[in-house]
Amino acid sequence: MQTLKSLKKNIEELQKVYENGLTEAENIEQLQLTLSSLVSARNYNAILKNLAYEMFNLTLGLDIDTSVNLTDRMEDLVVKVLLSPTETSNSSLENNIDFKIAVNNMRSNELLFKLEKSKALPTINAFINGGYAGNNKRFNFLDRSQKWFGTSLFGVNMSVPLFSSLGRSAATQKAKIALEKSERALVNTRQELKIKIKRAQNELAFAQQDLETKKQAQNLAKRIEEKNQIKFFEGLASSFELSQAQTQLYTAQKQYMEAMLSVLNKHIALDVLINPNPIN
Repeated sequence: MQTLKSLKKNIEELQKVYENGLTEAENIEQLQLTLSSLVSARNYNAILKNLAYEMFNLTLGLDIDTSVNLTDRMEDLVVKVLLSPTETSNSSLENNIDFKIAVNNMRSNELLFKLEKSKALPTINAFINGGYAGNNKRFNFLDRSQKWFGTSLFGVNMSVPLFSSLGRSAATQKAKIALEKSERALVNTRQELKIKIKRAQNELAFAQQDLETKKQAQNLAKRIEEKNQIKFFEGLASSFELSQAQTQLYTAQKQYMEAMLSVLNKHIALDVLINPNPIN
């Protein structure tokens, strides 16, 4: 918005100069052409902004027409990222969802392997029985004088699987192979996560360096544009040179905004990898 206001002011001032016969209409048309391009870009970005808000509401599970007020500016978020670097640790690595899945898979295969091995162990069963018996010519079993004879039996049964088919051995070997594969998968997952984290850290570091470069380029382009404005109104530069300087400034501003967005995206990608509890 500030850029558009500045350009409109330049056109108004140049229009007055033209009315006094001190410049050509081509100079005004050159600036108007730049203004038209900026207005078109602003209108297009306004459409994208509305779509971004709707996608944001959809992600949060809200109605797409819900009014949302964002309290933080992108510059403030970037400053927070630069002032609070993300650090990694073994605990954060082990709490990664991919690592947890690999651990659970290894543990389940370990239990299955133990189960198959246990089928070759001897089984012991114990039992105990007890009872009373009484004899009488008549049904006087409810009489207190009735004599009862108690009996009890205790026994232990042990089964040793000395002979079995090859199926049990094959099942045990299969379970052992599955366990070894899951152990290797766990090691590979740990190494892959370390590589992903290292890559994400490098990409974030590069994005931060690129942001600083784009910031310096924006400041330089701004100074060049301001100098060309002074030269133009003093008759030392053409409208084409001023338009070129302005276009260069707008491109630098756009690249700076994209660099800030890149820093935020790279920070989020790294945080997703190493932060086990992103929502507190």
